[in-house]
Order: sequence, then structure tokens, then C-alpha cells
Amino acid sequence: MEDVVGLFVMLLGVSHGVETHCDSRQNGTQCFGALGGTLVLQLMDKASEIHKYEWSKNRTIILEGRNNAIAFNRIENKLFFTPSNGTLRINNLIRTDGGEYKLETFGSDGKSSGSRFQQLTIQAPVSSVLLVHECLSHGERKVSCSSGGADSPQYSWTLDGDTLTDSQLLGGNNETNIITLKQHVSGRLVCSVRNDVSSHSKEETVSTCGVETHCDGRQNGTQCFGALGGTLVLQLMDKASEIHKYEWSKNRTIILEGRNNAIGFNRIENKLFFTPSNGTLRINNLIRTDGGEYKLETFGSDGKSTGSRFQKLTIQAPVSSVLLVHECLSHGEKVSCSSGGADSPQYSWTLDGDTLTDSQLLGGNNETNIITLKQHVSGRLVCSVRNDVSSHSKEETVSTCDTALPRDGDESDITESTNINVRTLTTAVCVLAALVLLLVVGVSVVCAQKKKRENKPKEEDDQELTYSEVRIGPRPGRQMKQRAEEEVEYGEVKFSQRPRHNVEPAADECVYAKVRRER
Repeated sequence: MEDVVGLFVMLLGVSHGVETHCDSRQNGTQCFGALGGTLVLQLMDKASEIHKYEWSKNRTIILEGRNNAIAFNRIENKLFFTPSNGTLRINNLIRTDGGEYKLETFGSDGKSSGSRFQQLTIQAPVSSVLLVHECLSHGERKVSCSSGGADSPQYSWTLDGDTLTDSQLLGGNNETNIITLKQHVSGRLVCSVRNDVSSHSKEETVSTCGVETHCDGRQNGTQCFGALGGTLVLQLMDKASEIHKYEWSKNRTIILEGRNNAIGFNRIENKLFFTPSNGTLRINNLIRTDGGEYKLETFGSDGKSTGSRFQKLTIQAPVSSVLLVHECLSHGEKVSCSSGGADSPQYSWTLDGDTLTDSQLLGGNNETNIITLKQHVSGRLVCSVRNDVSSHSKEETVSTCDTALPRDGDESDITESTNINVRTLTTAVCVLAALVLLLVVGVSVVCAQKKKRENKPKEEDDQELTYSEVRIGPRPGRQMKQRAEEEVEYGEVKFSQRPRHNVEPAADECVYAKVRRER
């Protein structure tokens, strides 16, 4: 039963931080706990085998028990002991939990039967790892590794799975948080950070600082290309030891001068590095003004020129990125390819791995940055951009415009569709408003007419309504002449006080009327 209770108490005390374990059944054990985490301490084998025990810190008893019964627990809200297996669990560790602890046991006679000490150290764990790169003036790469505020962090570095060596590092070792990689060092770099309670690592692929280009300048008139901000490696000669004296100049200004294997003069030491043993010249951090025509002149022991060679250097902004933008047209799909500000970019296109053909293109060729795909052309489209110092490509899957979902650059299609919907909705609202207006006007007219009729003076109210049956017959004489000025109506006859018309029968006609008056 006590085992079940102990397990339940342990489950209640589970911490969400880092959990560490320590076996303190040996005297003087060093234990480590993670700040905010949990320590599982193996304090003894079984409490049932010990008559009485006390676990204390700085002579203050924290836990006291007898056999399988816990008699006292000073920090019940974070400390949980399981007598059946002798494990002690401390949750939510804080800095003050660190220190020296003592476990003392007693026999049935009340006398001490032994004691053991444990040293507990609390450390902030490694929560994250961040790598920061910086290119130096000589083409080296400085890399810093941060450990997320961990206590006592220890660092180690690998490149492509192997520990970094002195041949790859410049003036440092492999166990610091900041290293400097030598020129030409590139690959999959990993910084691992650990302390006694946790460990983390961060991986990044690193390359040489800037774009590196190579040129063999041992032939006269060689055309070389360098990337803006990058590095040029120029094969200037075979071995400097075979040449008594040499000068490398631009516009008659000597930049580099040497004799055999010794460099006598270097005008731009901060970016130009010459290796006499193999005749290679390295120029870092190339700028526009580095371009131009250079001259290498050699001299014999008598001081006379033994020959000269020229190299032409052109600096180009490299292709840094490639972006594809789509636009659906009525007759196909227009695709634009941008080259990230590169100098002299050249374009090529493929569809499903094959070069685009005239049967797939509408009014254009395969070597421009803008193409128009014919209707129903779809597949894996790749735009490749290159110049003399670099190349990049961008791949996207394209489908016909009538069935394709919007892709990058199709915001115009979405906007147009939205505008059409808005116009349709606006038209419907206008029609509905017109109908409502007409209905209101109609109702107003009807109401006005009705009101007018109700308000019209009833001039006939005092008159008698007369129904008459009128026949026209032979002329009996002129007896009815006296009614010439009375109003005559056929059908329903009304007599008014002010007759509108004076009807006078013709001289040769007589009108007979049979009149019946009713109220």
C-alpha cells in the first residue's frame, strides 16, 4: 500500500523541466540538477532495512523516517520520497537547493550507524544554440556559438562529421565558443554545447567568404573574372624561386614585388596574399576598382626584363538569388525570371529536365528572362541564371492557368477575381435599390391618388340621381323645345346646378324620355 502511495506522490510531483538522476549511495557523491527541473536521487536501497534515517542540510533535518514510514518532510510541496526503493524526487529546483546534504542512519538502540554526504549543484540548462558568422578581411570566417544562458557550458565543433583540426582553425582550439576558420574551409559545421544537466547542438552549412573564382594567368592576355565582394585566386606563375625578380603592376603602379621566394613589397597587404612556392596570388574582398589590366614583368640577374604577360580582370556582381513571377494571359502564361542584381546575367529554361522548345513557347526564345508558355503547357519549370562568376537556379511546378491554383506572383489573378466579384455584387445591389425605389414611388402615387379622391368636394351630394331610358323616335312636334338648355346624358343622367353643356335638339327631331327618379 505504501508503495502505491509513494508512486502516486511521485506522479503528482513530476516536473516539466529537465530531469537528472544521481546515485548517492556512495559517500561524497557529486550530483547535478537543472534549474527549474527535477532531480531523482537514489538515497538508499530500501528504507525498510533501516530502523531510522535523517536527511539534512546545514544541520537542518529535511526528511525523517522509520523503516517504511515517513515521519517528517520539511518541503512536502516539492520533495517526494518512496521508501520501498529509496528514491528521493525533488521538483522545481532553485539555486538555493544546491549545497551539501547528509544522510545519517540509526540502529534500534538510537545510536548512529553511519552517514553519507552528497554535493548538489544547480545549473541553468542549455536551452538553445545560435551560430553567428562574420567574414574577416583576409577571407577567414569567424563563427560564434551562443549557449542560451547555460551555466558552465562546454563547446565542441565538427566539420562534415569530424572534429575540427588545427589545419582548419586559425589561432584557436576546438573547445571555445568562438572559432576562426581558415580560408577555403567549408562544409557542414556543427557546434555542440553541453553542461552537466543538458546538451544541445546547432548545424549550418558554411562556405568560403564571398564567391571564389580561379584564373590561370600564365598565358599572355588572359581574361579573368572576379565576384564583387568575393575572392580571386590567380595562378600568376609556376614557382617564384625560378624567377630572379618579378613585378606585378596596374597602370604602371607596382602592387607586388619579389625576388625568388621572398616578397619584397606588397601594396595591399590587407587583401592580397601571394604564395611564392606555388605562384598563386589571392585577392580578397574584391571591389569594382580592382578590375582593369595587370602586368607581370620578370627580370634576370642582370636586371634586364626577361618577358612580360598581361591579365585582364573584370569584376561582376554575382547571382545572389533567382525569383520566378507568373502572370496568366488570355493566350498562355507569362513567366519572369529575376537574377538578384547580377551583372551580365544569362538565362536558360528547362521543362521537366528538357530545354524549352518553340512548340512550347509563344513568340520568344529560351535565353531571355521573360518567356510566355503556350496554353496547356505544364510541368517542372526551371530558370537557370549564370554569369562569369556564379550561377543559380529556381524551380517551380507550373500548370495551365485555367486549372492552376495561384502561385508566387499570381496575386494579380486573385485581385482581378476579387474585383469581378465586387463589381457583380455592386450591380446586384444597384438593381435591387432601383426596384425598391420604383416600388416606393408606385406606392406613393397610389396613396396620393387615393387621398386626392377622398379629399375631392362632393358637389353631387345634394343632387338627385336619375336613371333614364332614352329613345329617339319620329318628331311629334316641338313640345320639348323648352328643355333645350337642360343637360342631356345617355345612360346615367345627372342634373347639376351649373350645366357644363347646353344641348339643343335639332329642329326636326324630338326626344322622348321616360324618367324615373330614386333616392
